[in-house]
Amino acid sequence: MLKTTPLANIFNVMKEPTKKHHQSKWGAFLLMLAVGFGGWQFGLPELASLFNNRGFENYKANRLADTQKAYELALFVDPKSRTALYNLGWLCEEVQDLECARGKYLQAAKLGLPAAYSNLARLYIVEKKNYAAAVHLLWQGLKLAEDDRVKYSLLKNLGWARLKQGRYSEALQHLDAAIKLDSERSATYCLKAQVLEGMNKTKEALPQWKTCLKYADSQEFDEDIWIGMARQRLKKEKTNK
Repeated sequence: MLKTTPLANIFNVMKEPTKKHHQSKWGAFLLMLAVGFGGWQFGLPELASLFNNRGFENYKANRLADTQKAYELALFVDPKSRTALYNLGWLCEEVQDLECARGKYLQAAKLGLPAAYSNLARLYIVEKKNYAAAVHLLWQGLKLAEDDRVKYSLLKNLGWARLKQGRYSEALQHLDAAIKLDSERSATYCLKAQVLEGMNKTKEALPQWKTCLKYADSQEFDEDIWIGMARQRLKKEKTNK
């Protein structure tokens, strides 16, 4: 995760109203640009896409204030930009502004973005502990998902929610389906190990914990927790031998 201290003030700006004369100046400027891209109907979504791409480039360069501004501009020129809403939600989550993240993901989900359903459901699992609501969101997202990466995320989170509900057989089914889509992502193995332990299959869980450690990234919030769990379980097993 990124450091939160220098980003706190940035995300407070998102909640402050912009002065009207600034809106007017930006609006006139962006409309002129939009015309250059082929007119109102075609130009604004295209311009929003350019701002989204610029935001991603800024993020890779660790220019986070500029990242936020670019995504906000994308949303300004196209208020129905699902990508801009999702990106802003993701950026909010990076600094643990979860209220902001939920709001943006919800807006993107209402506009039919499957990935937003997945991330919103994850927040219901981690923050709200509302597993039933998470499951509902994930099924809705799966109805819309076409990209395998998004399907993976939805299935992984569905397995996670079922784990938390103690519905282990269903959890395994969803996690195995996710692994078929991507066998080199750590989360499914970390979660599958927990499911197997819940089923009292500790020996079967051990190779899952090892694979979890192989692929997990300590910079990812969830995976860092699971790395600690995996090391503890494997250390315990080694001690008992």
